[in-house]
Parts: sequence; C-alpha cells; structure tokens
Amino acid sequence: MLTYDVAVLGGGPGGYVAALRAAKRGAKVCCIEAGHIGGVCLNVGCIPTKAMLRAGEVFRHIARASEYGFQSAPPTVDGAVYMKRVAGVVEGLRKGVEKLLKSRKVDIIRGRGRLTARDTLAVEGEGGTQEVKAKAIIIATGSRPARPASFPFDSGRVWTTDEAVMAPTLPSSILIVGGGVIGCEFATAYSELGIPTTVVEILDRLVANIDDDAAKAIAKSLDLRGVKVMTGSRITRMKAGKNGIVAEFEGGATVEASHTLVAVGRPPNVEQIGLETVGVQLEGKVIKVDDRCRTSVEGIYAIGDCAETRQYAHLASRMGVVAAENATGHEARDARNVLPVGIYTHPEIATIGLSEAEAAKAGRSVRVSRFFYLGSGMARAYGDTEGQVKIIADAEHGEILGAVVIGRHATDVVQEIALAMKNELTVEEIAATIHPHPTFVEGVLEAAESWLGYPIHSAG
Repeated sequence: MLTYDVAVLGGGPGGYVAALRAAKRGAKVCCIEAGHIGGVCLNVGCIPTKAMLRAGEVFRHIARASEYGFQSAPPTVDGAVYMKRVAGVVEGLRKGVEKLLKSRKVDIIRGRGRLTARDTLAVEGEGGTQEVKAKAIIIATGSRPARPASFPFDSGRVWTTDEAVMAPTLPSSILIVGGGVIGCEFATAYSELGIPTTVVEILDRLVANIDDDAAKAIAKSLDLRGVKVMTGSRITRMKAGKNGIVAEFEGGATVEASHTLVAVGRPPNVEQIGLETVGVQLEGKVIKVDDRCRTSVEGIYAIGDCAETRQYAHLASRMGVVAAENATGHEARDARNVLPVGIYTHPEIATIGLSEAEAAKAGRSVRVSRFFYLGSGMARAYGDTEGQVKIIADAEHGEILGAVVIGRHATDVVQEIALAMKNELTVEEIAATIHPHPTFVEGVLEAAESWLGYPIHSAG
C-alpha cells in the first residue's frame, strides 16, 4: 500500500494544480491519472482549439495583407502540417506540466482510481491493482464529451471534440451538431480556412445562455465567414458512407459533409469512482461541494467539472487551489461567484457576472454603458474595430453587476472588471484609475466614464 498526505484523483487543470499547491504546502502528494496529464483542457480542449483558432487568425491576416501595404498570394492550408502544429503545442505543454509535477516531487500514478474507503483508493493500471491510502483525497475526474447513441461514431466520420483535435488532417467539409460555445469556436476555426461549415442547433439561437449582444456578435461573425447556421433544427437520422455523412432533419431537409462534429454537452465523470461506496453525495449530476470544495464526507474534496455545472478550466484550477489549501490544514474559501468566461470566436467574446436581462430579472435598477472599439486608437491601429465594452451596473450605487467585452483581446480586457467585482469596486473607481494608452483595456475606462455621464471618446 502506498501512503500519502494528499491523493488527487485526476490530472487535469484542477487536479494537477491541486497536486502542485498541496506539494508546495509541504504535503506528500500523488496524482492518479489514467490518460495524459493535463486532462481535457490541455490535451483535447482549451489548448488545441486555441492553437487552431490562432492558425485561422494568421490565415486571415495573410488574406488581408494588402490592407497593410503588403502584397502576397492568397494563402492555402496544408491540413497535415496544420494539425501537426496543434499536436506539437499540446505535447510541449504536457511535458512541461509533467516536469513541474516531478520537480515538486508529486508521484504520478498511472491508472483508474476508485474510492474503496474514506481514505483509500484502488488504482487499476497496466501492472494490476494497487492501494493508495491518503489523509485527504481530492476528486478531479472532469467530464467527457456526450456521444448520442443515434449517431454513427463507429464510422470514423462522426467526431467528438476529442477526435477533431487529434485528427491527422482537416475535414473537407464539416457539419457541427451543437451551437454552444464549443460548436461556435470550431465553426470559426474551420470556416476561416474556407472549409464549408454548417452548424445545427436545436434551440432558436446560438449560445443561448449568454448576453444578447454577445450572441448576436457570434451569429454575425459566423454569417460573415459563410457558415450555414440552422437554429431550431433537429436531426432525425444520420447515415455514414464511404465519402462522408448525410444528416436528415425534421421537415425533410438534408445536409451532407465529409465529417460531423458532435458538441452537445459534457457529462461529468462521477460514475464508477466509488462515490456511493463511501457516501459522497451528488447535487443533480455533479458532486455536492461547499465553498471550501468539501464533499459530504470529511477529508474528501471535489473540484472542476465533476463538482461544478460551469465547465471551465480556470474555475477547476481555482477550486484546485482552494481544495489543496484546506486538505493541507490551511483555510481557503471561494464562493465562485466572480467567474470570467471567454469565447474564442472571432471576434473574441468575454463575459462576467449577470447579463443585462438577468440583472433586470433579478429586480436590480440597471444602467448600461458601452464603448465601441470603433473609437479605440489601438483597435484602429490593429485594423480590428469590431467590438465593444459593455458595463452593467446598479444605477444607484455603481455596483458592477456584469460586463460583456466583444473584440480583440476581450478575455484579457474583462479581467480588470473581474478584479473590480471581486473587490467590490464601483464604476466610479474604475473611471478614476489611470489606464495606459493606447490599449484595448482603455475601453473599460471609456465605458465607465460613459456610465457616469462624462464620456470622452464617444458620443453622449
């Protein structure tokens, strides 16, 4: 039997961060992982998709070179080289994380772990089963892509995001099932390369759970890139053949493509890990945790997608820090109520807090202000003037309730608002802070000044 102070079940962005923090606190730590260290985010999620999206951005810049005074031939893409670069980005980061774990003396145990007691895990690996005993256990088992049984996954023509980012080359055409964040990011990546792309969504709009302005920007972006968007549509049958797939819809319409990407959700990995054996309670489909990431069983913590319905790597990492602190005898709490979210379409989208509609529904007296990228010196210098900063605040006190940033570097820009919300700063305090010029983040200053009624570089 192997013994540790802290055993982390799962090596994703929550699990490996928890292991690193616990080790830094002086604990003897192991990280149990059946697949690659880095989990979904590093290997088949955030990182490879961003590598793909960056490649599309470069492709677009080359295509627009004449706007900047350069003459060049229209770009073409080599799918094999493109995907090889994506794999290389992933491999480099993965090796870096593994090296970091080893440098902190975290033992990496390869295999599938299952709780057999409050302080014990059975780990099944290639060499058989071994027992791991720990004073504290952190569950970080993540999630997996949904694979609807009605789709012919065994054909090789139907992918989840896992297969899409590990494919040896690019599809010649693609049907994306699911118009959420993941589906729209992939639609951006493929369509920017000129690949015929169709997105089908059963609801009446894309990315239904975000602010209206953000959803409209995404829809406009995909339309400009030639993406065929079918909202309010349901696939009744999908057939796979030698040369591609054919999807049949209610009403009789059909769509043909070389491949289908299914992005219709990610169930949490809470089955077959022994939760019922030790009495760890679920809340809905995820493990129930408090603001210290404690489960219903003392000494057992849970983080990330298996313990949160909001499936974001940065949230998992923060939960990993909180869990590790508590698991090593220190104290950390986080209500997880300030969560910036990025959508890496082009233009980029970032949101935080309540949307305008949610704030009004909550009964708040809301005042909204905006600053459009068209008035930004940096945006004009870059040649990317599409976008805006939108601040949603309490009309009486200036409490920031939420924000939306649309445009280049949106996910970087929104972080100032996240910090302000975390520390309960007001719109007025943002407006009184000197911002560097020229920058994209000046848009936050401009929107704050506009909210106060003293706009500088915008009408009003």
